[in-house]
Amino acid sequence: MVLNVAARHAIRAVARTPMTPRAQAIPRTVVLASSSIRFLGTSSSSLAPKKSRSTPTPTPSPASPKPAEPSEKSVSEPDAPPTPAEAESKIEPRKGSSAFDLDTSAVQLLEDAESASKSGAGKGGSTGAKAKTGARSMSSIERRRQNTVRILAGFVLIGAGLSAYNLGRPWDNDLEASRFADSPDASSFLGRIKLRLNAMYEDLNKPVFDQLLPDPLPFPYGRPYTMVIDLDDLLVHSEWSREHGWRTAKRPGLDYFLGYLSTWFEIVLFTTQPFFTAGPIIEKLDPDRRYIAYTLFRESCRTVDGKLVKDLDHLNRDLSKVVVVDTNPDSFHLHPANGLLVKPWTGDKTDRDLVGLVPFFEAIGIYNIEDVRRTLQSYAGTHIPSEHARRAAETRERELVENKARMERMGKFGSVFSGVARGANAGLPADKTFYDTERERYVQAYLEDQKYWKENGEALRKQAKEDQERQIREMKMNTWGFFTGGMKPPQQPQEEGK
Repeated sequence: MVLNVAARHAIRAVARTPMTPRAQAIPRTVVLASSSIRFLGTSSSSLAPKKSRSTPTPTPSPASPKPAEPSEKSVSEPDAPPTPAEAESKIEPRKGSSAFDLDTSAVQLLEDAESASKSGAGKGGSTGAKAKTGARSMSSIERRRQNTVRILAGFVLIGAGLSAYNLGRPWDNDLEASRFADSPDASSFLGRIKLRLNAMYEDLNKPVFDQLLPDPLPFPYGRPYTMVIDLDDLLVHSEWSREHGWRTAKRPGLDYFLGYLSTWFEIVLFTTQPFFTAGPIIEKLDPDRRYIAYTLFRESCRTVDGKLVKDLDHLNRDLSKVVVVDTNPDSFHLHPANGLLVKPWTGDKTDRDLVGLVPFFEAIGIYNIEDVRRTLQSYAGTHIPSEHARRAAETRERELVENKARMERMGKFGSVFSGVARGANAGLPADKTFYDTERERYVQAYLEDQKYWKENGEALRKQAKEDQERQIREMKMNTWGFFTGGMKPPQQPQEEGK
């Protein structure tokens, strides 16, 4: 209880002193914490309001033997410890008091202190310090950073100006001038900048090589036509599942499609996938490279109007002999006359659309079509397998009627003039057309080729592997000789024993 009384006097003394800005920041709850709760019942005399600071201190009479009470200036000094009688009187609980009575004796003192501090702040503050005006001072690191940024910005501006001057300079030679002669911007400085920037973009957007394929092989090794086919959803279909991961299925009839049509067509597999994803799949489709002559990947494509396009102008082939078979029309966006759009394959095992295209391409090769673009245009908007079957049936019936009439005419002249009259059609049966006989010949050649590879495929693969290993050894020896000056490499222990 003594400590409680002493703490109350100390807080009262602090409340009477002027509050500095740091003291003003102390929460009121912290100031009142030590004296706001009274424990164990305090007497009513202790809760009596204290005298105000404005009340004058009474002057003691000469006859009074008691010492005078401390004046206003000495309030800050701690009071004398109470006597035992006073302590007992304070310990006695007053009537109707609670065990936790709130003491609000210091609230008025704190409110007076806050009002005094506000009035002092209105006159310029209690500290008398003036607000700092002007620019904020910078450290040495900030100054160096600012100078570095200014220098770099200056270099960037100088470089941009030199680049603009270089791009807008007059044409360097006649070849460059003739390239942009048809453009109306070729005569102005800004126009030359625009034309050169567009030319740089076009050069970067072009395929990696101007000629994606080498020159065609001579007869009989070459093929008269070129077929550019896609990989995804045309030859194979890939799916991913949580149980099995990525799985790739081969389309029904793919081996027959590639093997038989490679008789007339140089097959170029042109995919929009990169090599590291499409390469292993292609190796599974044609491990011996009997049918697929060339492979092209994403780096051989270009972007036109936001579309990934296969530019046939860089194919190094006659476009009148080129057919593009794809599931995406954007692939032949630059050459729509050469494109044949096919419905994507979704993995159906009963699909026959790919095999249904074989007679159409077979007819192109047998009849030796001069320009495949006109043939493709005649089948535009139709289902090619069914439409070609209908047209082929009509053509066959007409040719059979002509053959029958010709045989009847030739029979009247006898066997003497029969061979001369028939000419190129000599020996042609009356119940077969030119297309039938040629088709039988090519089918027989395909079956013989399949039989040969079935009997000798393993031996041919073994020989190809040995040739590959021999080439690797020769390459290593050439590298060894380059670094050692012709010294022979050390022999293996097995070779020494031999």
